[in-house]
Amino acid sequence: MEVVIAGAGSIGLLFGSFLAEKGHQVSFLVRRDEQAARLGEEGVKRYRKGIEVFRRQVRIIRGVNEISVDALIIIATKTTELDQLLQTLRLHQNPILFIQNGLSHYEMAMELNGAFRSLAFATIEHGAERKDDSTVVHHGVGVTKIAVARGDEADFKWLAMLHSEEFPIEFCDDAERLLLRKVIINCMINPLTAILLQKNGELVRNEQSKKLFEQLYDEIMAVFPEMKMELPFDRVAEVCQRTAANTSSMLTDRMRGNRMEIDTIVSALIRKAETRGGALPMLAVFEKLLVAMDEAGGFKGIWAD
Repeated sequence: MEVVIAGAGSIGLLFGSFLAEKGHQVSFLVRRDEQAARLGEEGVKRYRKGIEVFRRQVRIIRGVNEISVDALIIIATKTTELDQLLQTLRLHQNPILFIQNGLSHYEMAMELNGAFRSLAFATIEHGAERKDDSTVVHHGVGVTKIAVARGDEADFKWLAMLHSEEFPIEFCDDAERLLLRKVIINCMINPLTAILLQKNGELVRNEQSKKLFEQLYDEIMAVFPEMKMELPFDRVAEVCQRTAANTSSMLTDRMRGNRMEIDTIVSALIRKAETRGGALPMLAVFEKLLVAMDEAGGFKGIWAD
């Protein structure tokens, strides 16, 4: 099967490496010249426990006009880059799988009625870190859950063949509920790690961090009680333990001076709570802190003078 992955961050590289390992023809759609050159020269590489376990040459494309009509498009870009990409892809009828954080991408894609033949959404629970422009470090195994939101399920069901001990795949029925589950986990982990400057595992190892973690969980579940059975506290804590060595995407962005995905993760859940008459005051404080950090330019902004 031909697959085009838009975005070669940690998750894009991880997904691409497992697809290539199964013999699929993988192409990466990348914006930066430096990454295009390195990925094209070295191929995609995956490391596990300090050892290179996989390397494969991949095709590099620079524009959507190079995408075959038969290819599955996997969108793994930041949500901030999504609007322009979706507008460009509207003329294509390729099936599209989104593997992004948050809820905004679901809302944006579903609003484009009739623009795409088939749409599916996935959540990724692996621990993964981009080491360089062509290398991903696979820190921890998690489940990839996929839900088809529109169109022909057959466009995506073949992905079940990727299933293995190292890359488990599950299919779910409700895409919006699947993404809500993941955004709750993201809201539990990303803001705290970015504010406290801690890796994921510290949220359950550090006594004071764990207290904040527990308080935030209680606040969110008071507004979304239907998720408590699906996401008991121990299960959320287990995600932290499984990805203990990970630097969350929000903390990574803060350290690099990049814009954090506040709107699609934190603000999106706050808005979702408001639609049902609920409030998330603790998370709202975290939102303001994160926005202030963004406006300061992360660590680069601190030392700019």
